[in-house]
Amino acid sequence: MTIKSVNARFMMVLLPLLALCFVLISGVTYYMASESLSSSAVTVARCLGNEAALRMQISVADIQLPLKVVAAHPNAFLSADEGEIIGELVALKKTSPLIGQTLFAYPDGRTIRADGKHLDRSSRDYFQTVVRTKEPYISKPFLGETTKKMQTMVLQPIFANGELRGVLFASVHLSTLVDKVMADAIFSDEYLYITDEDGVVVGCSAHPNIADHEKLLREGALDERLGFALRTALATEEQTFSNFNAPDGTARFGAVTPFNLAGNRWAVVSSYPLARVNGQIHRLLGVVAAAFLVAILLAFLIVRFFAKSIVTPLNKVAREFRDIREEAGDDDETDEIGALEESVEHVRSLRDKSMQLERKASSDELTGLLNRFGFKRKVGEAMKDHEGHEAVLVFADLDHLKHINDKIGHAAGDEAIDAAARLLRMGFGGEAIIGRVGGDEFVIFLCMDHGNSADAVERTKSLIREYNAHSKNPYYVELSIGATSFVCTTDADISALMRKADECLYAAKQKRRETSIRY
Repeated sequence: MTIKSVNARFMMVLLPLLALCFVLISGVTYYMASESLSSSAVTVARCLGNEAALRMQISVADIQLPLKVVAAHPNAFLSADEGEIIGELVALKKTSPLIGQTLFAYPDGRTIRADGKHLDRSSRDYFQTVVRTKEPYISKPFLGETTKKMQTMVLQPIFANGELRGVLFASVHLSTLVDKVMADAIFSDEYLYITDEDGVVVGCSAHPNIADHEKLLREGALDERLGFALRTALATEEQTFSNFNAPDGTARFGAVTPFNLAGNRWAVVSSYPLARVNGQIHRLLGVVAAAFLVAILLAFLIVRFFAKSIVTPLNKVAREFRDIREEAGDDDETDEIGALEESVEHVRSLRDKSMQLERKASSDELTGLLNRFGFKRKVGEAMKDHEGHEAVLVFADLDHLKHINDKIGHAAGDEAIDAAARLLRMGFGGEAIIGRVGGDEFVIFLCMDHGNSADAVERTKSLIREYNAHSKNPYYVELSIGATSFVCTTDADISALMRKADECLYAAKQKRRETSIRY
């Protein structure tokens, strides 16, 4: 089915084109915005991880510092007075709210706690590590025997004369430490997991209900993807990123930031729910979709307005044509293109008929030359084109046409007129304007730019002589010729020029000998 309505064509072409352009622009905008949101979220997770790791290191260093100060002046711990040792331990405990308990152990493992209780720590790995390395040490997380909470030990060796004389302990409840690290509002909207190198979660900013550290310790398992990212980060000591599922089942994105605490590797997993970024992306998609619908509606209205601004004059033109054809009501007015096409065809037909009528009105039926009306119009146009140039107007008369018509017949007279017309066309050439302005009268306009009139006259006479020599007609074709020259102007009086040339012709005709007629 051919659709000719301008409205329909605009809707079928412009509307899909506008929609496609907007879809492409919206797609690129959505892609760039979503990439920017994702990149921003990754940057936030990266920065939060670095911040949390640094705070952990600073907090532990704040605990280590008083231990190092006391270890530098160990007189109280080198005496045999247990009360003095307990007093120092109590004072150390007060130096930081993060310290849960303070202890002093002799090299053999005998230990005194700040509350005066005697313990044996000779079998503990962290104690043996300090005795062996003689370096400060921070233990791996472990479950306290009495508190049943995850904790770590900050250990500082004491030397006298280069000999190990004891070890200071400060137990730190990891939940308290993690709470301090995560106390800032900057972490309030994030999940921050603090883990050791085995992946044991020792603190989580957003899950205070995760208190069953014993279970986590026993299982020793995280989400497999997070576990892989954690192992990679600890092995390479570089930040890694991963999607994973939190204990509450929410899908999250995490940045694993490894850091060292006096010989042990720890890690901070800073994460955010994927729904947060995906939600922003989905909202962005909704905004883009809404903008798309509004743009389509606006495009529809604009196309309708634009189409109407074209259809209205088209319908007016089509109605005018139908009125001219007196066929109003025959065509479907909604089919603007079809009505216009039919009207154009009708106008083309009228133009062709007009041109035929004009040619017929301007030309001589017998010779094909211009008639008086056509000649004068054509010469007027030529004078405008050659304004200021010299031209000549030649008047020619066919001699004895009446004698030929009377003695031989009008058919012979017509043949003589046609022969004269052909000879004039041949003699004066295609650039001359030739017309038959009477029964036996011809007039020729020739601009001097296109040739010399005298040469044209002589050439015509020569052609006439040759024609008569070879013609078997019972008459001669003879022409009397007169001419007048002038300069072309747009206001020239062509009729006056023709009368002038006719006068010259009459003068020439009087001097000619009498034409002999065959038979």
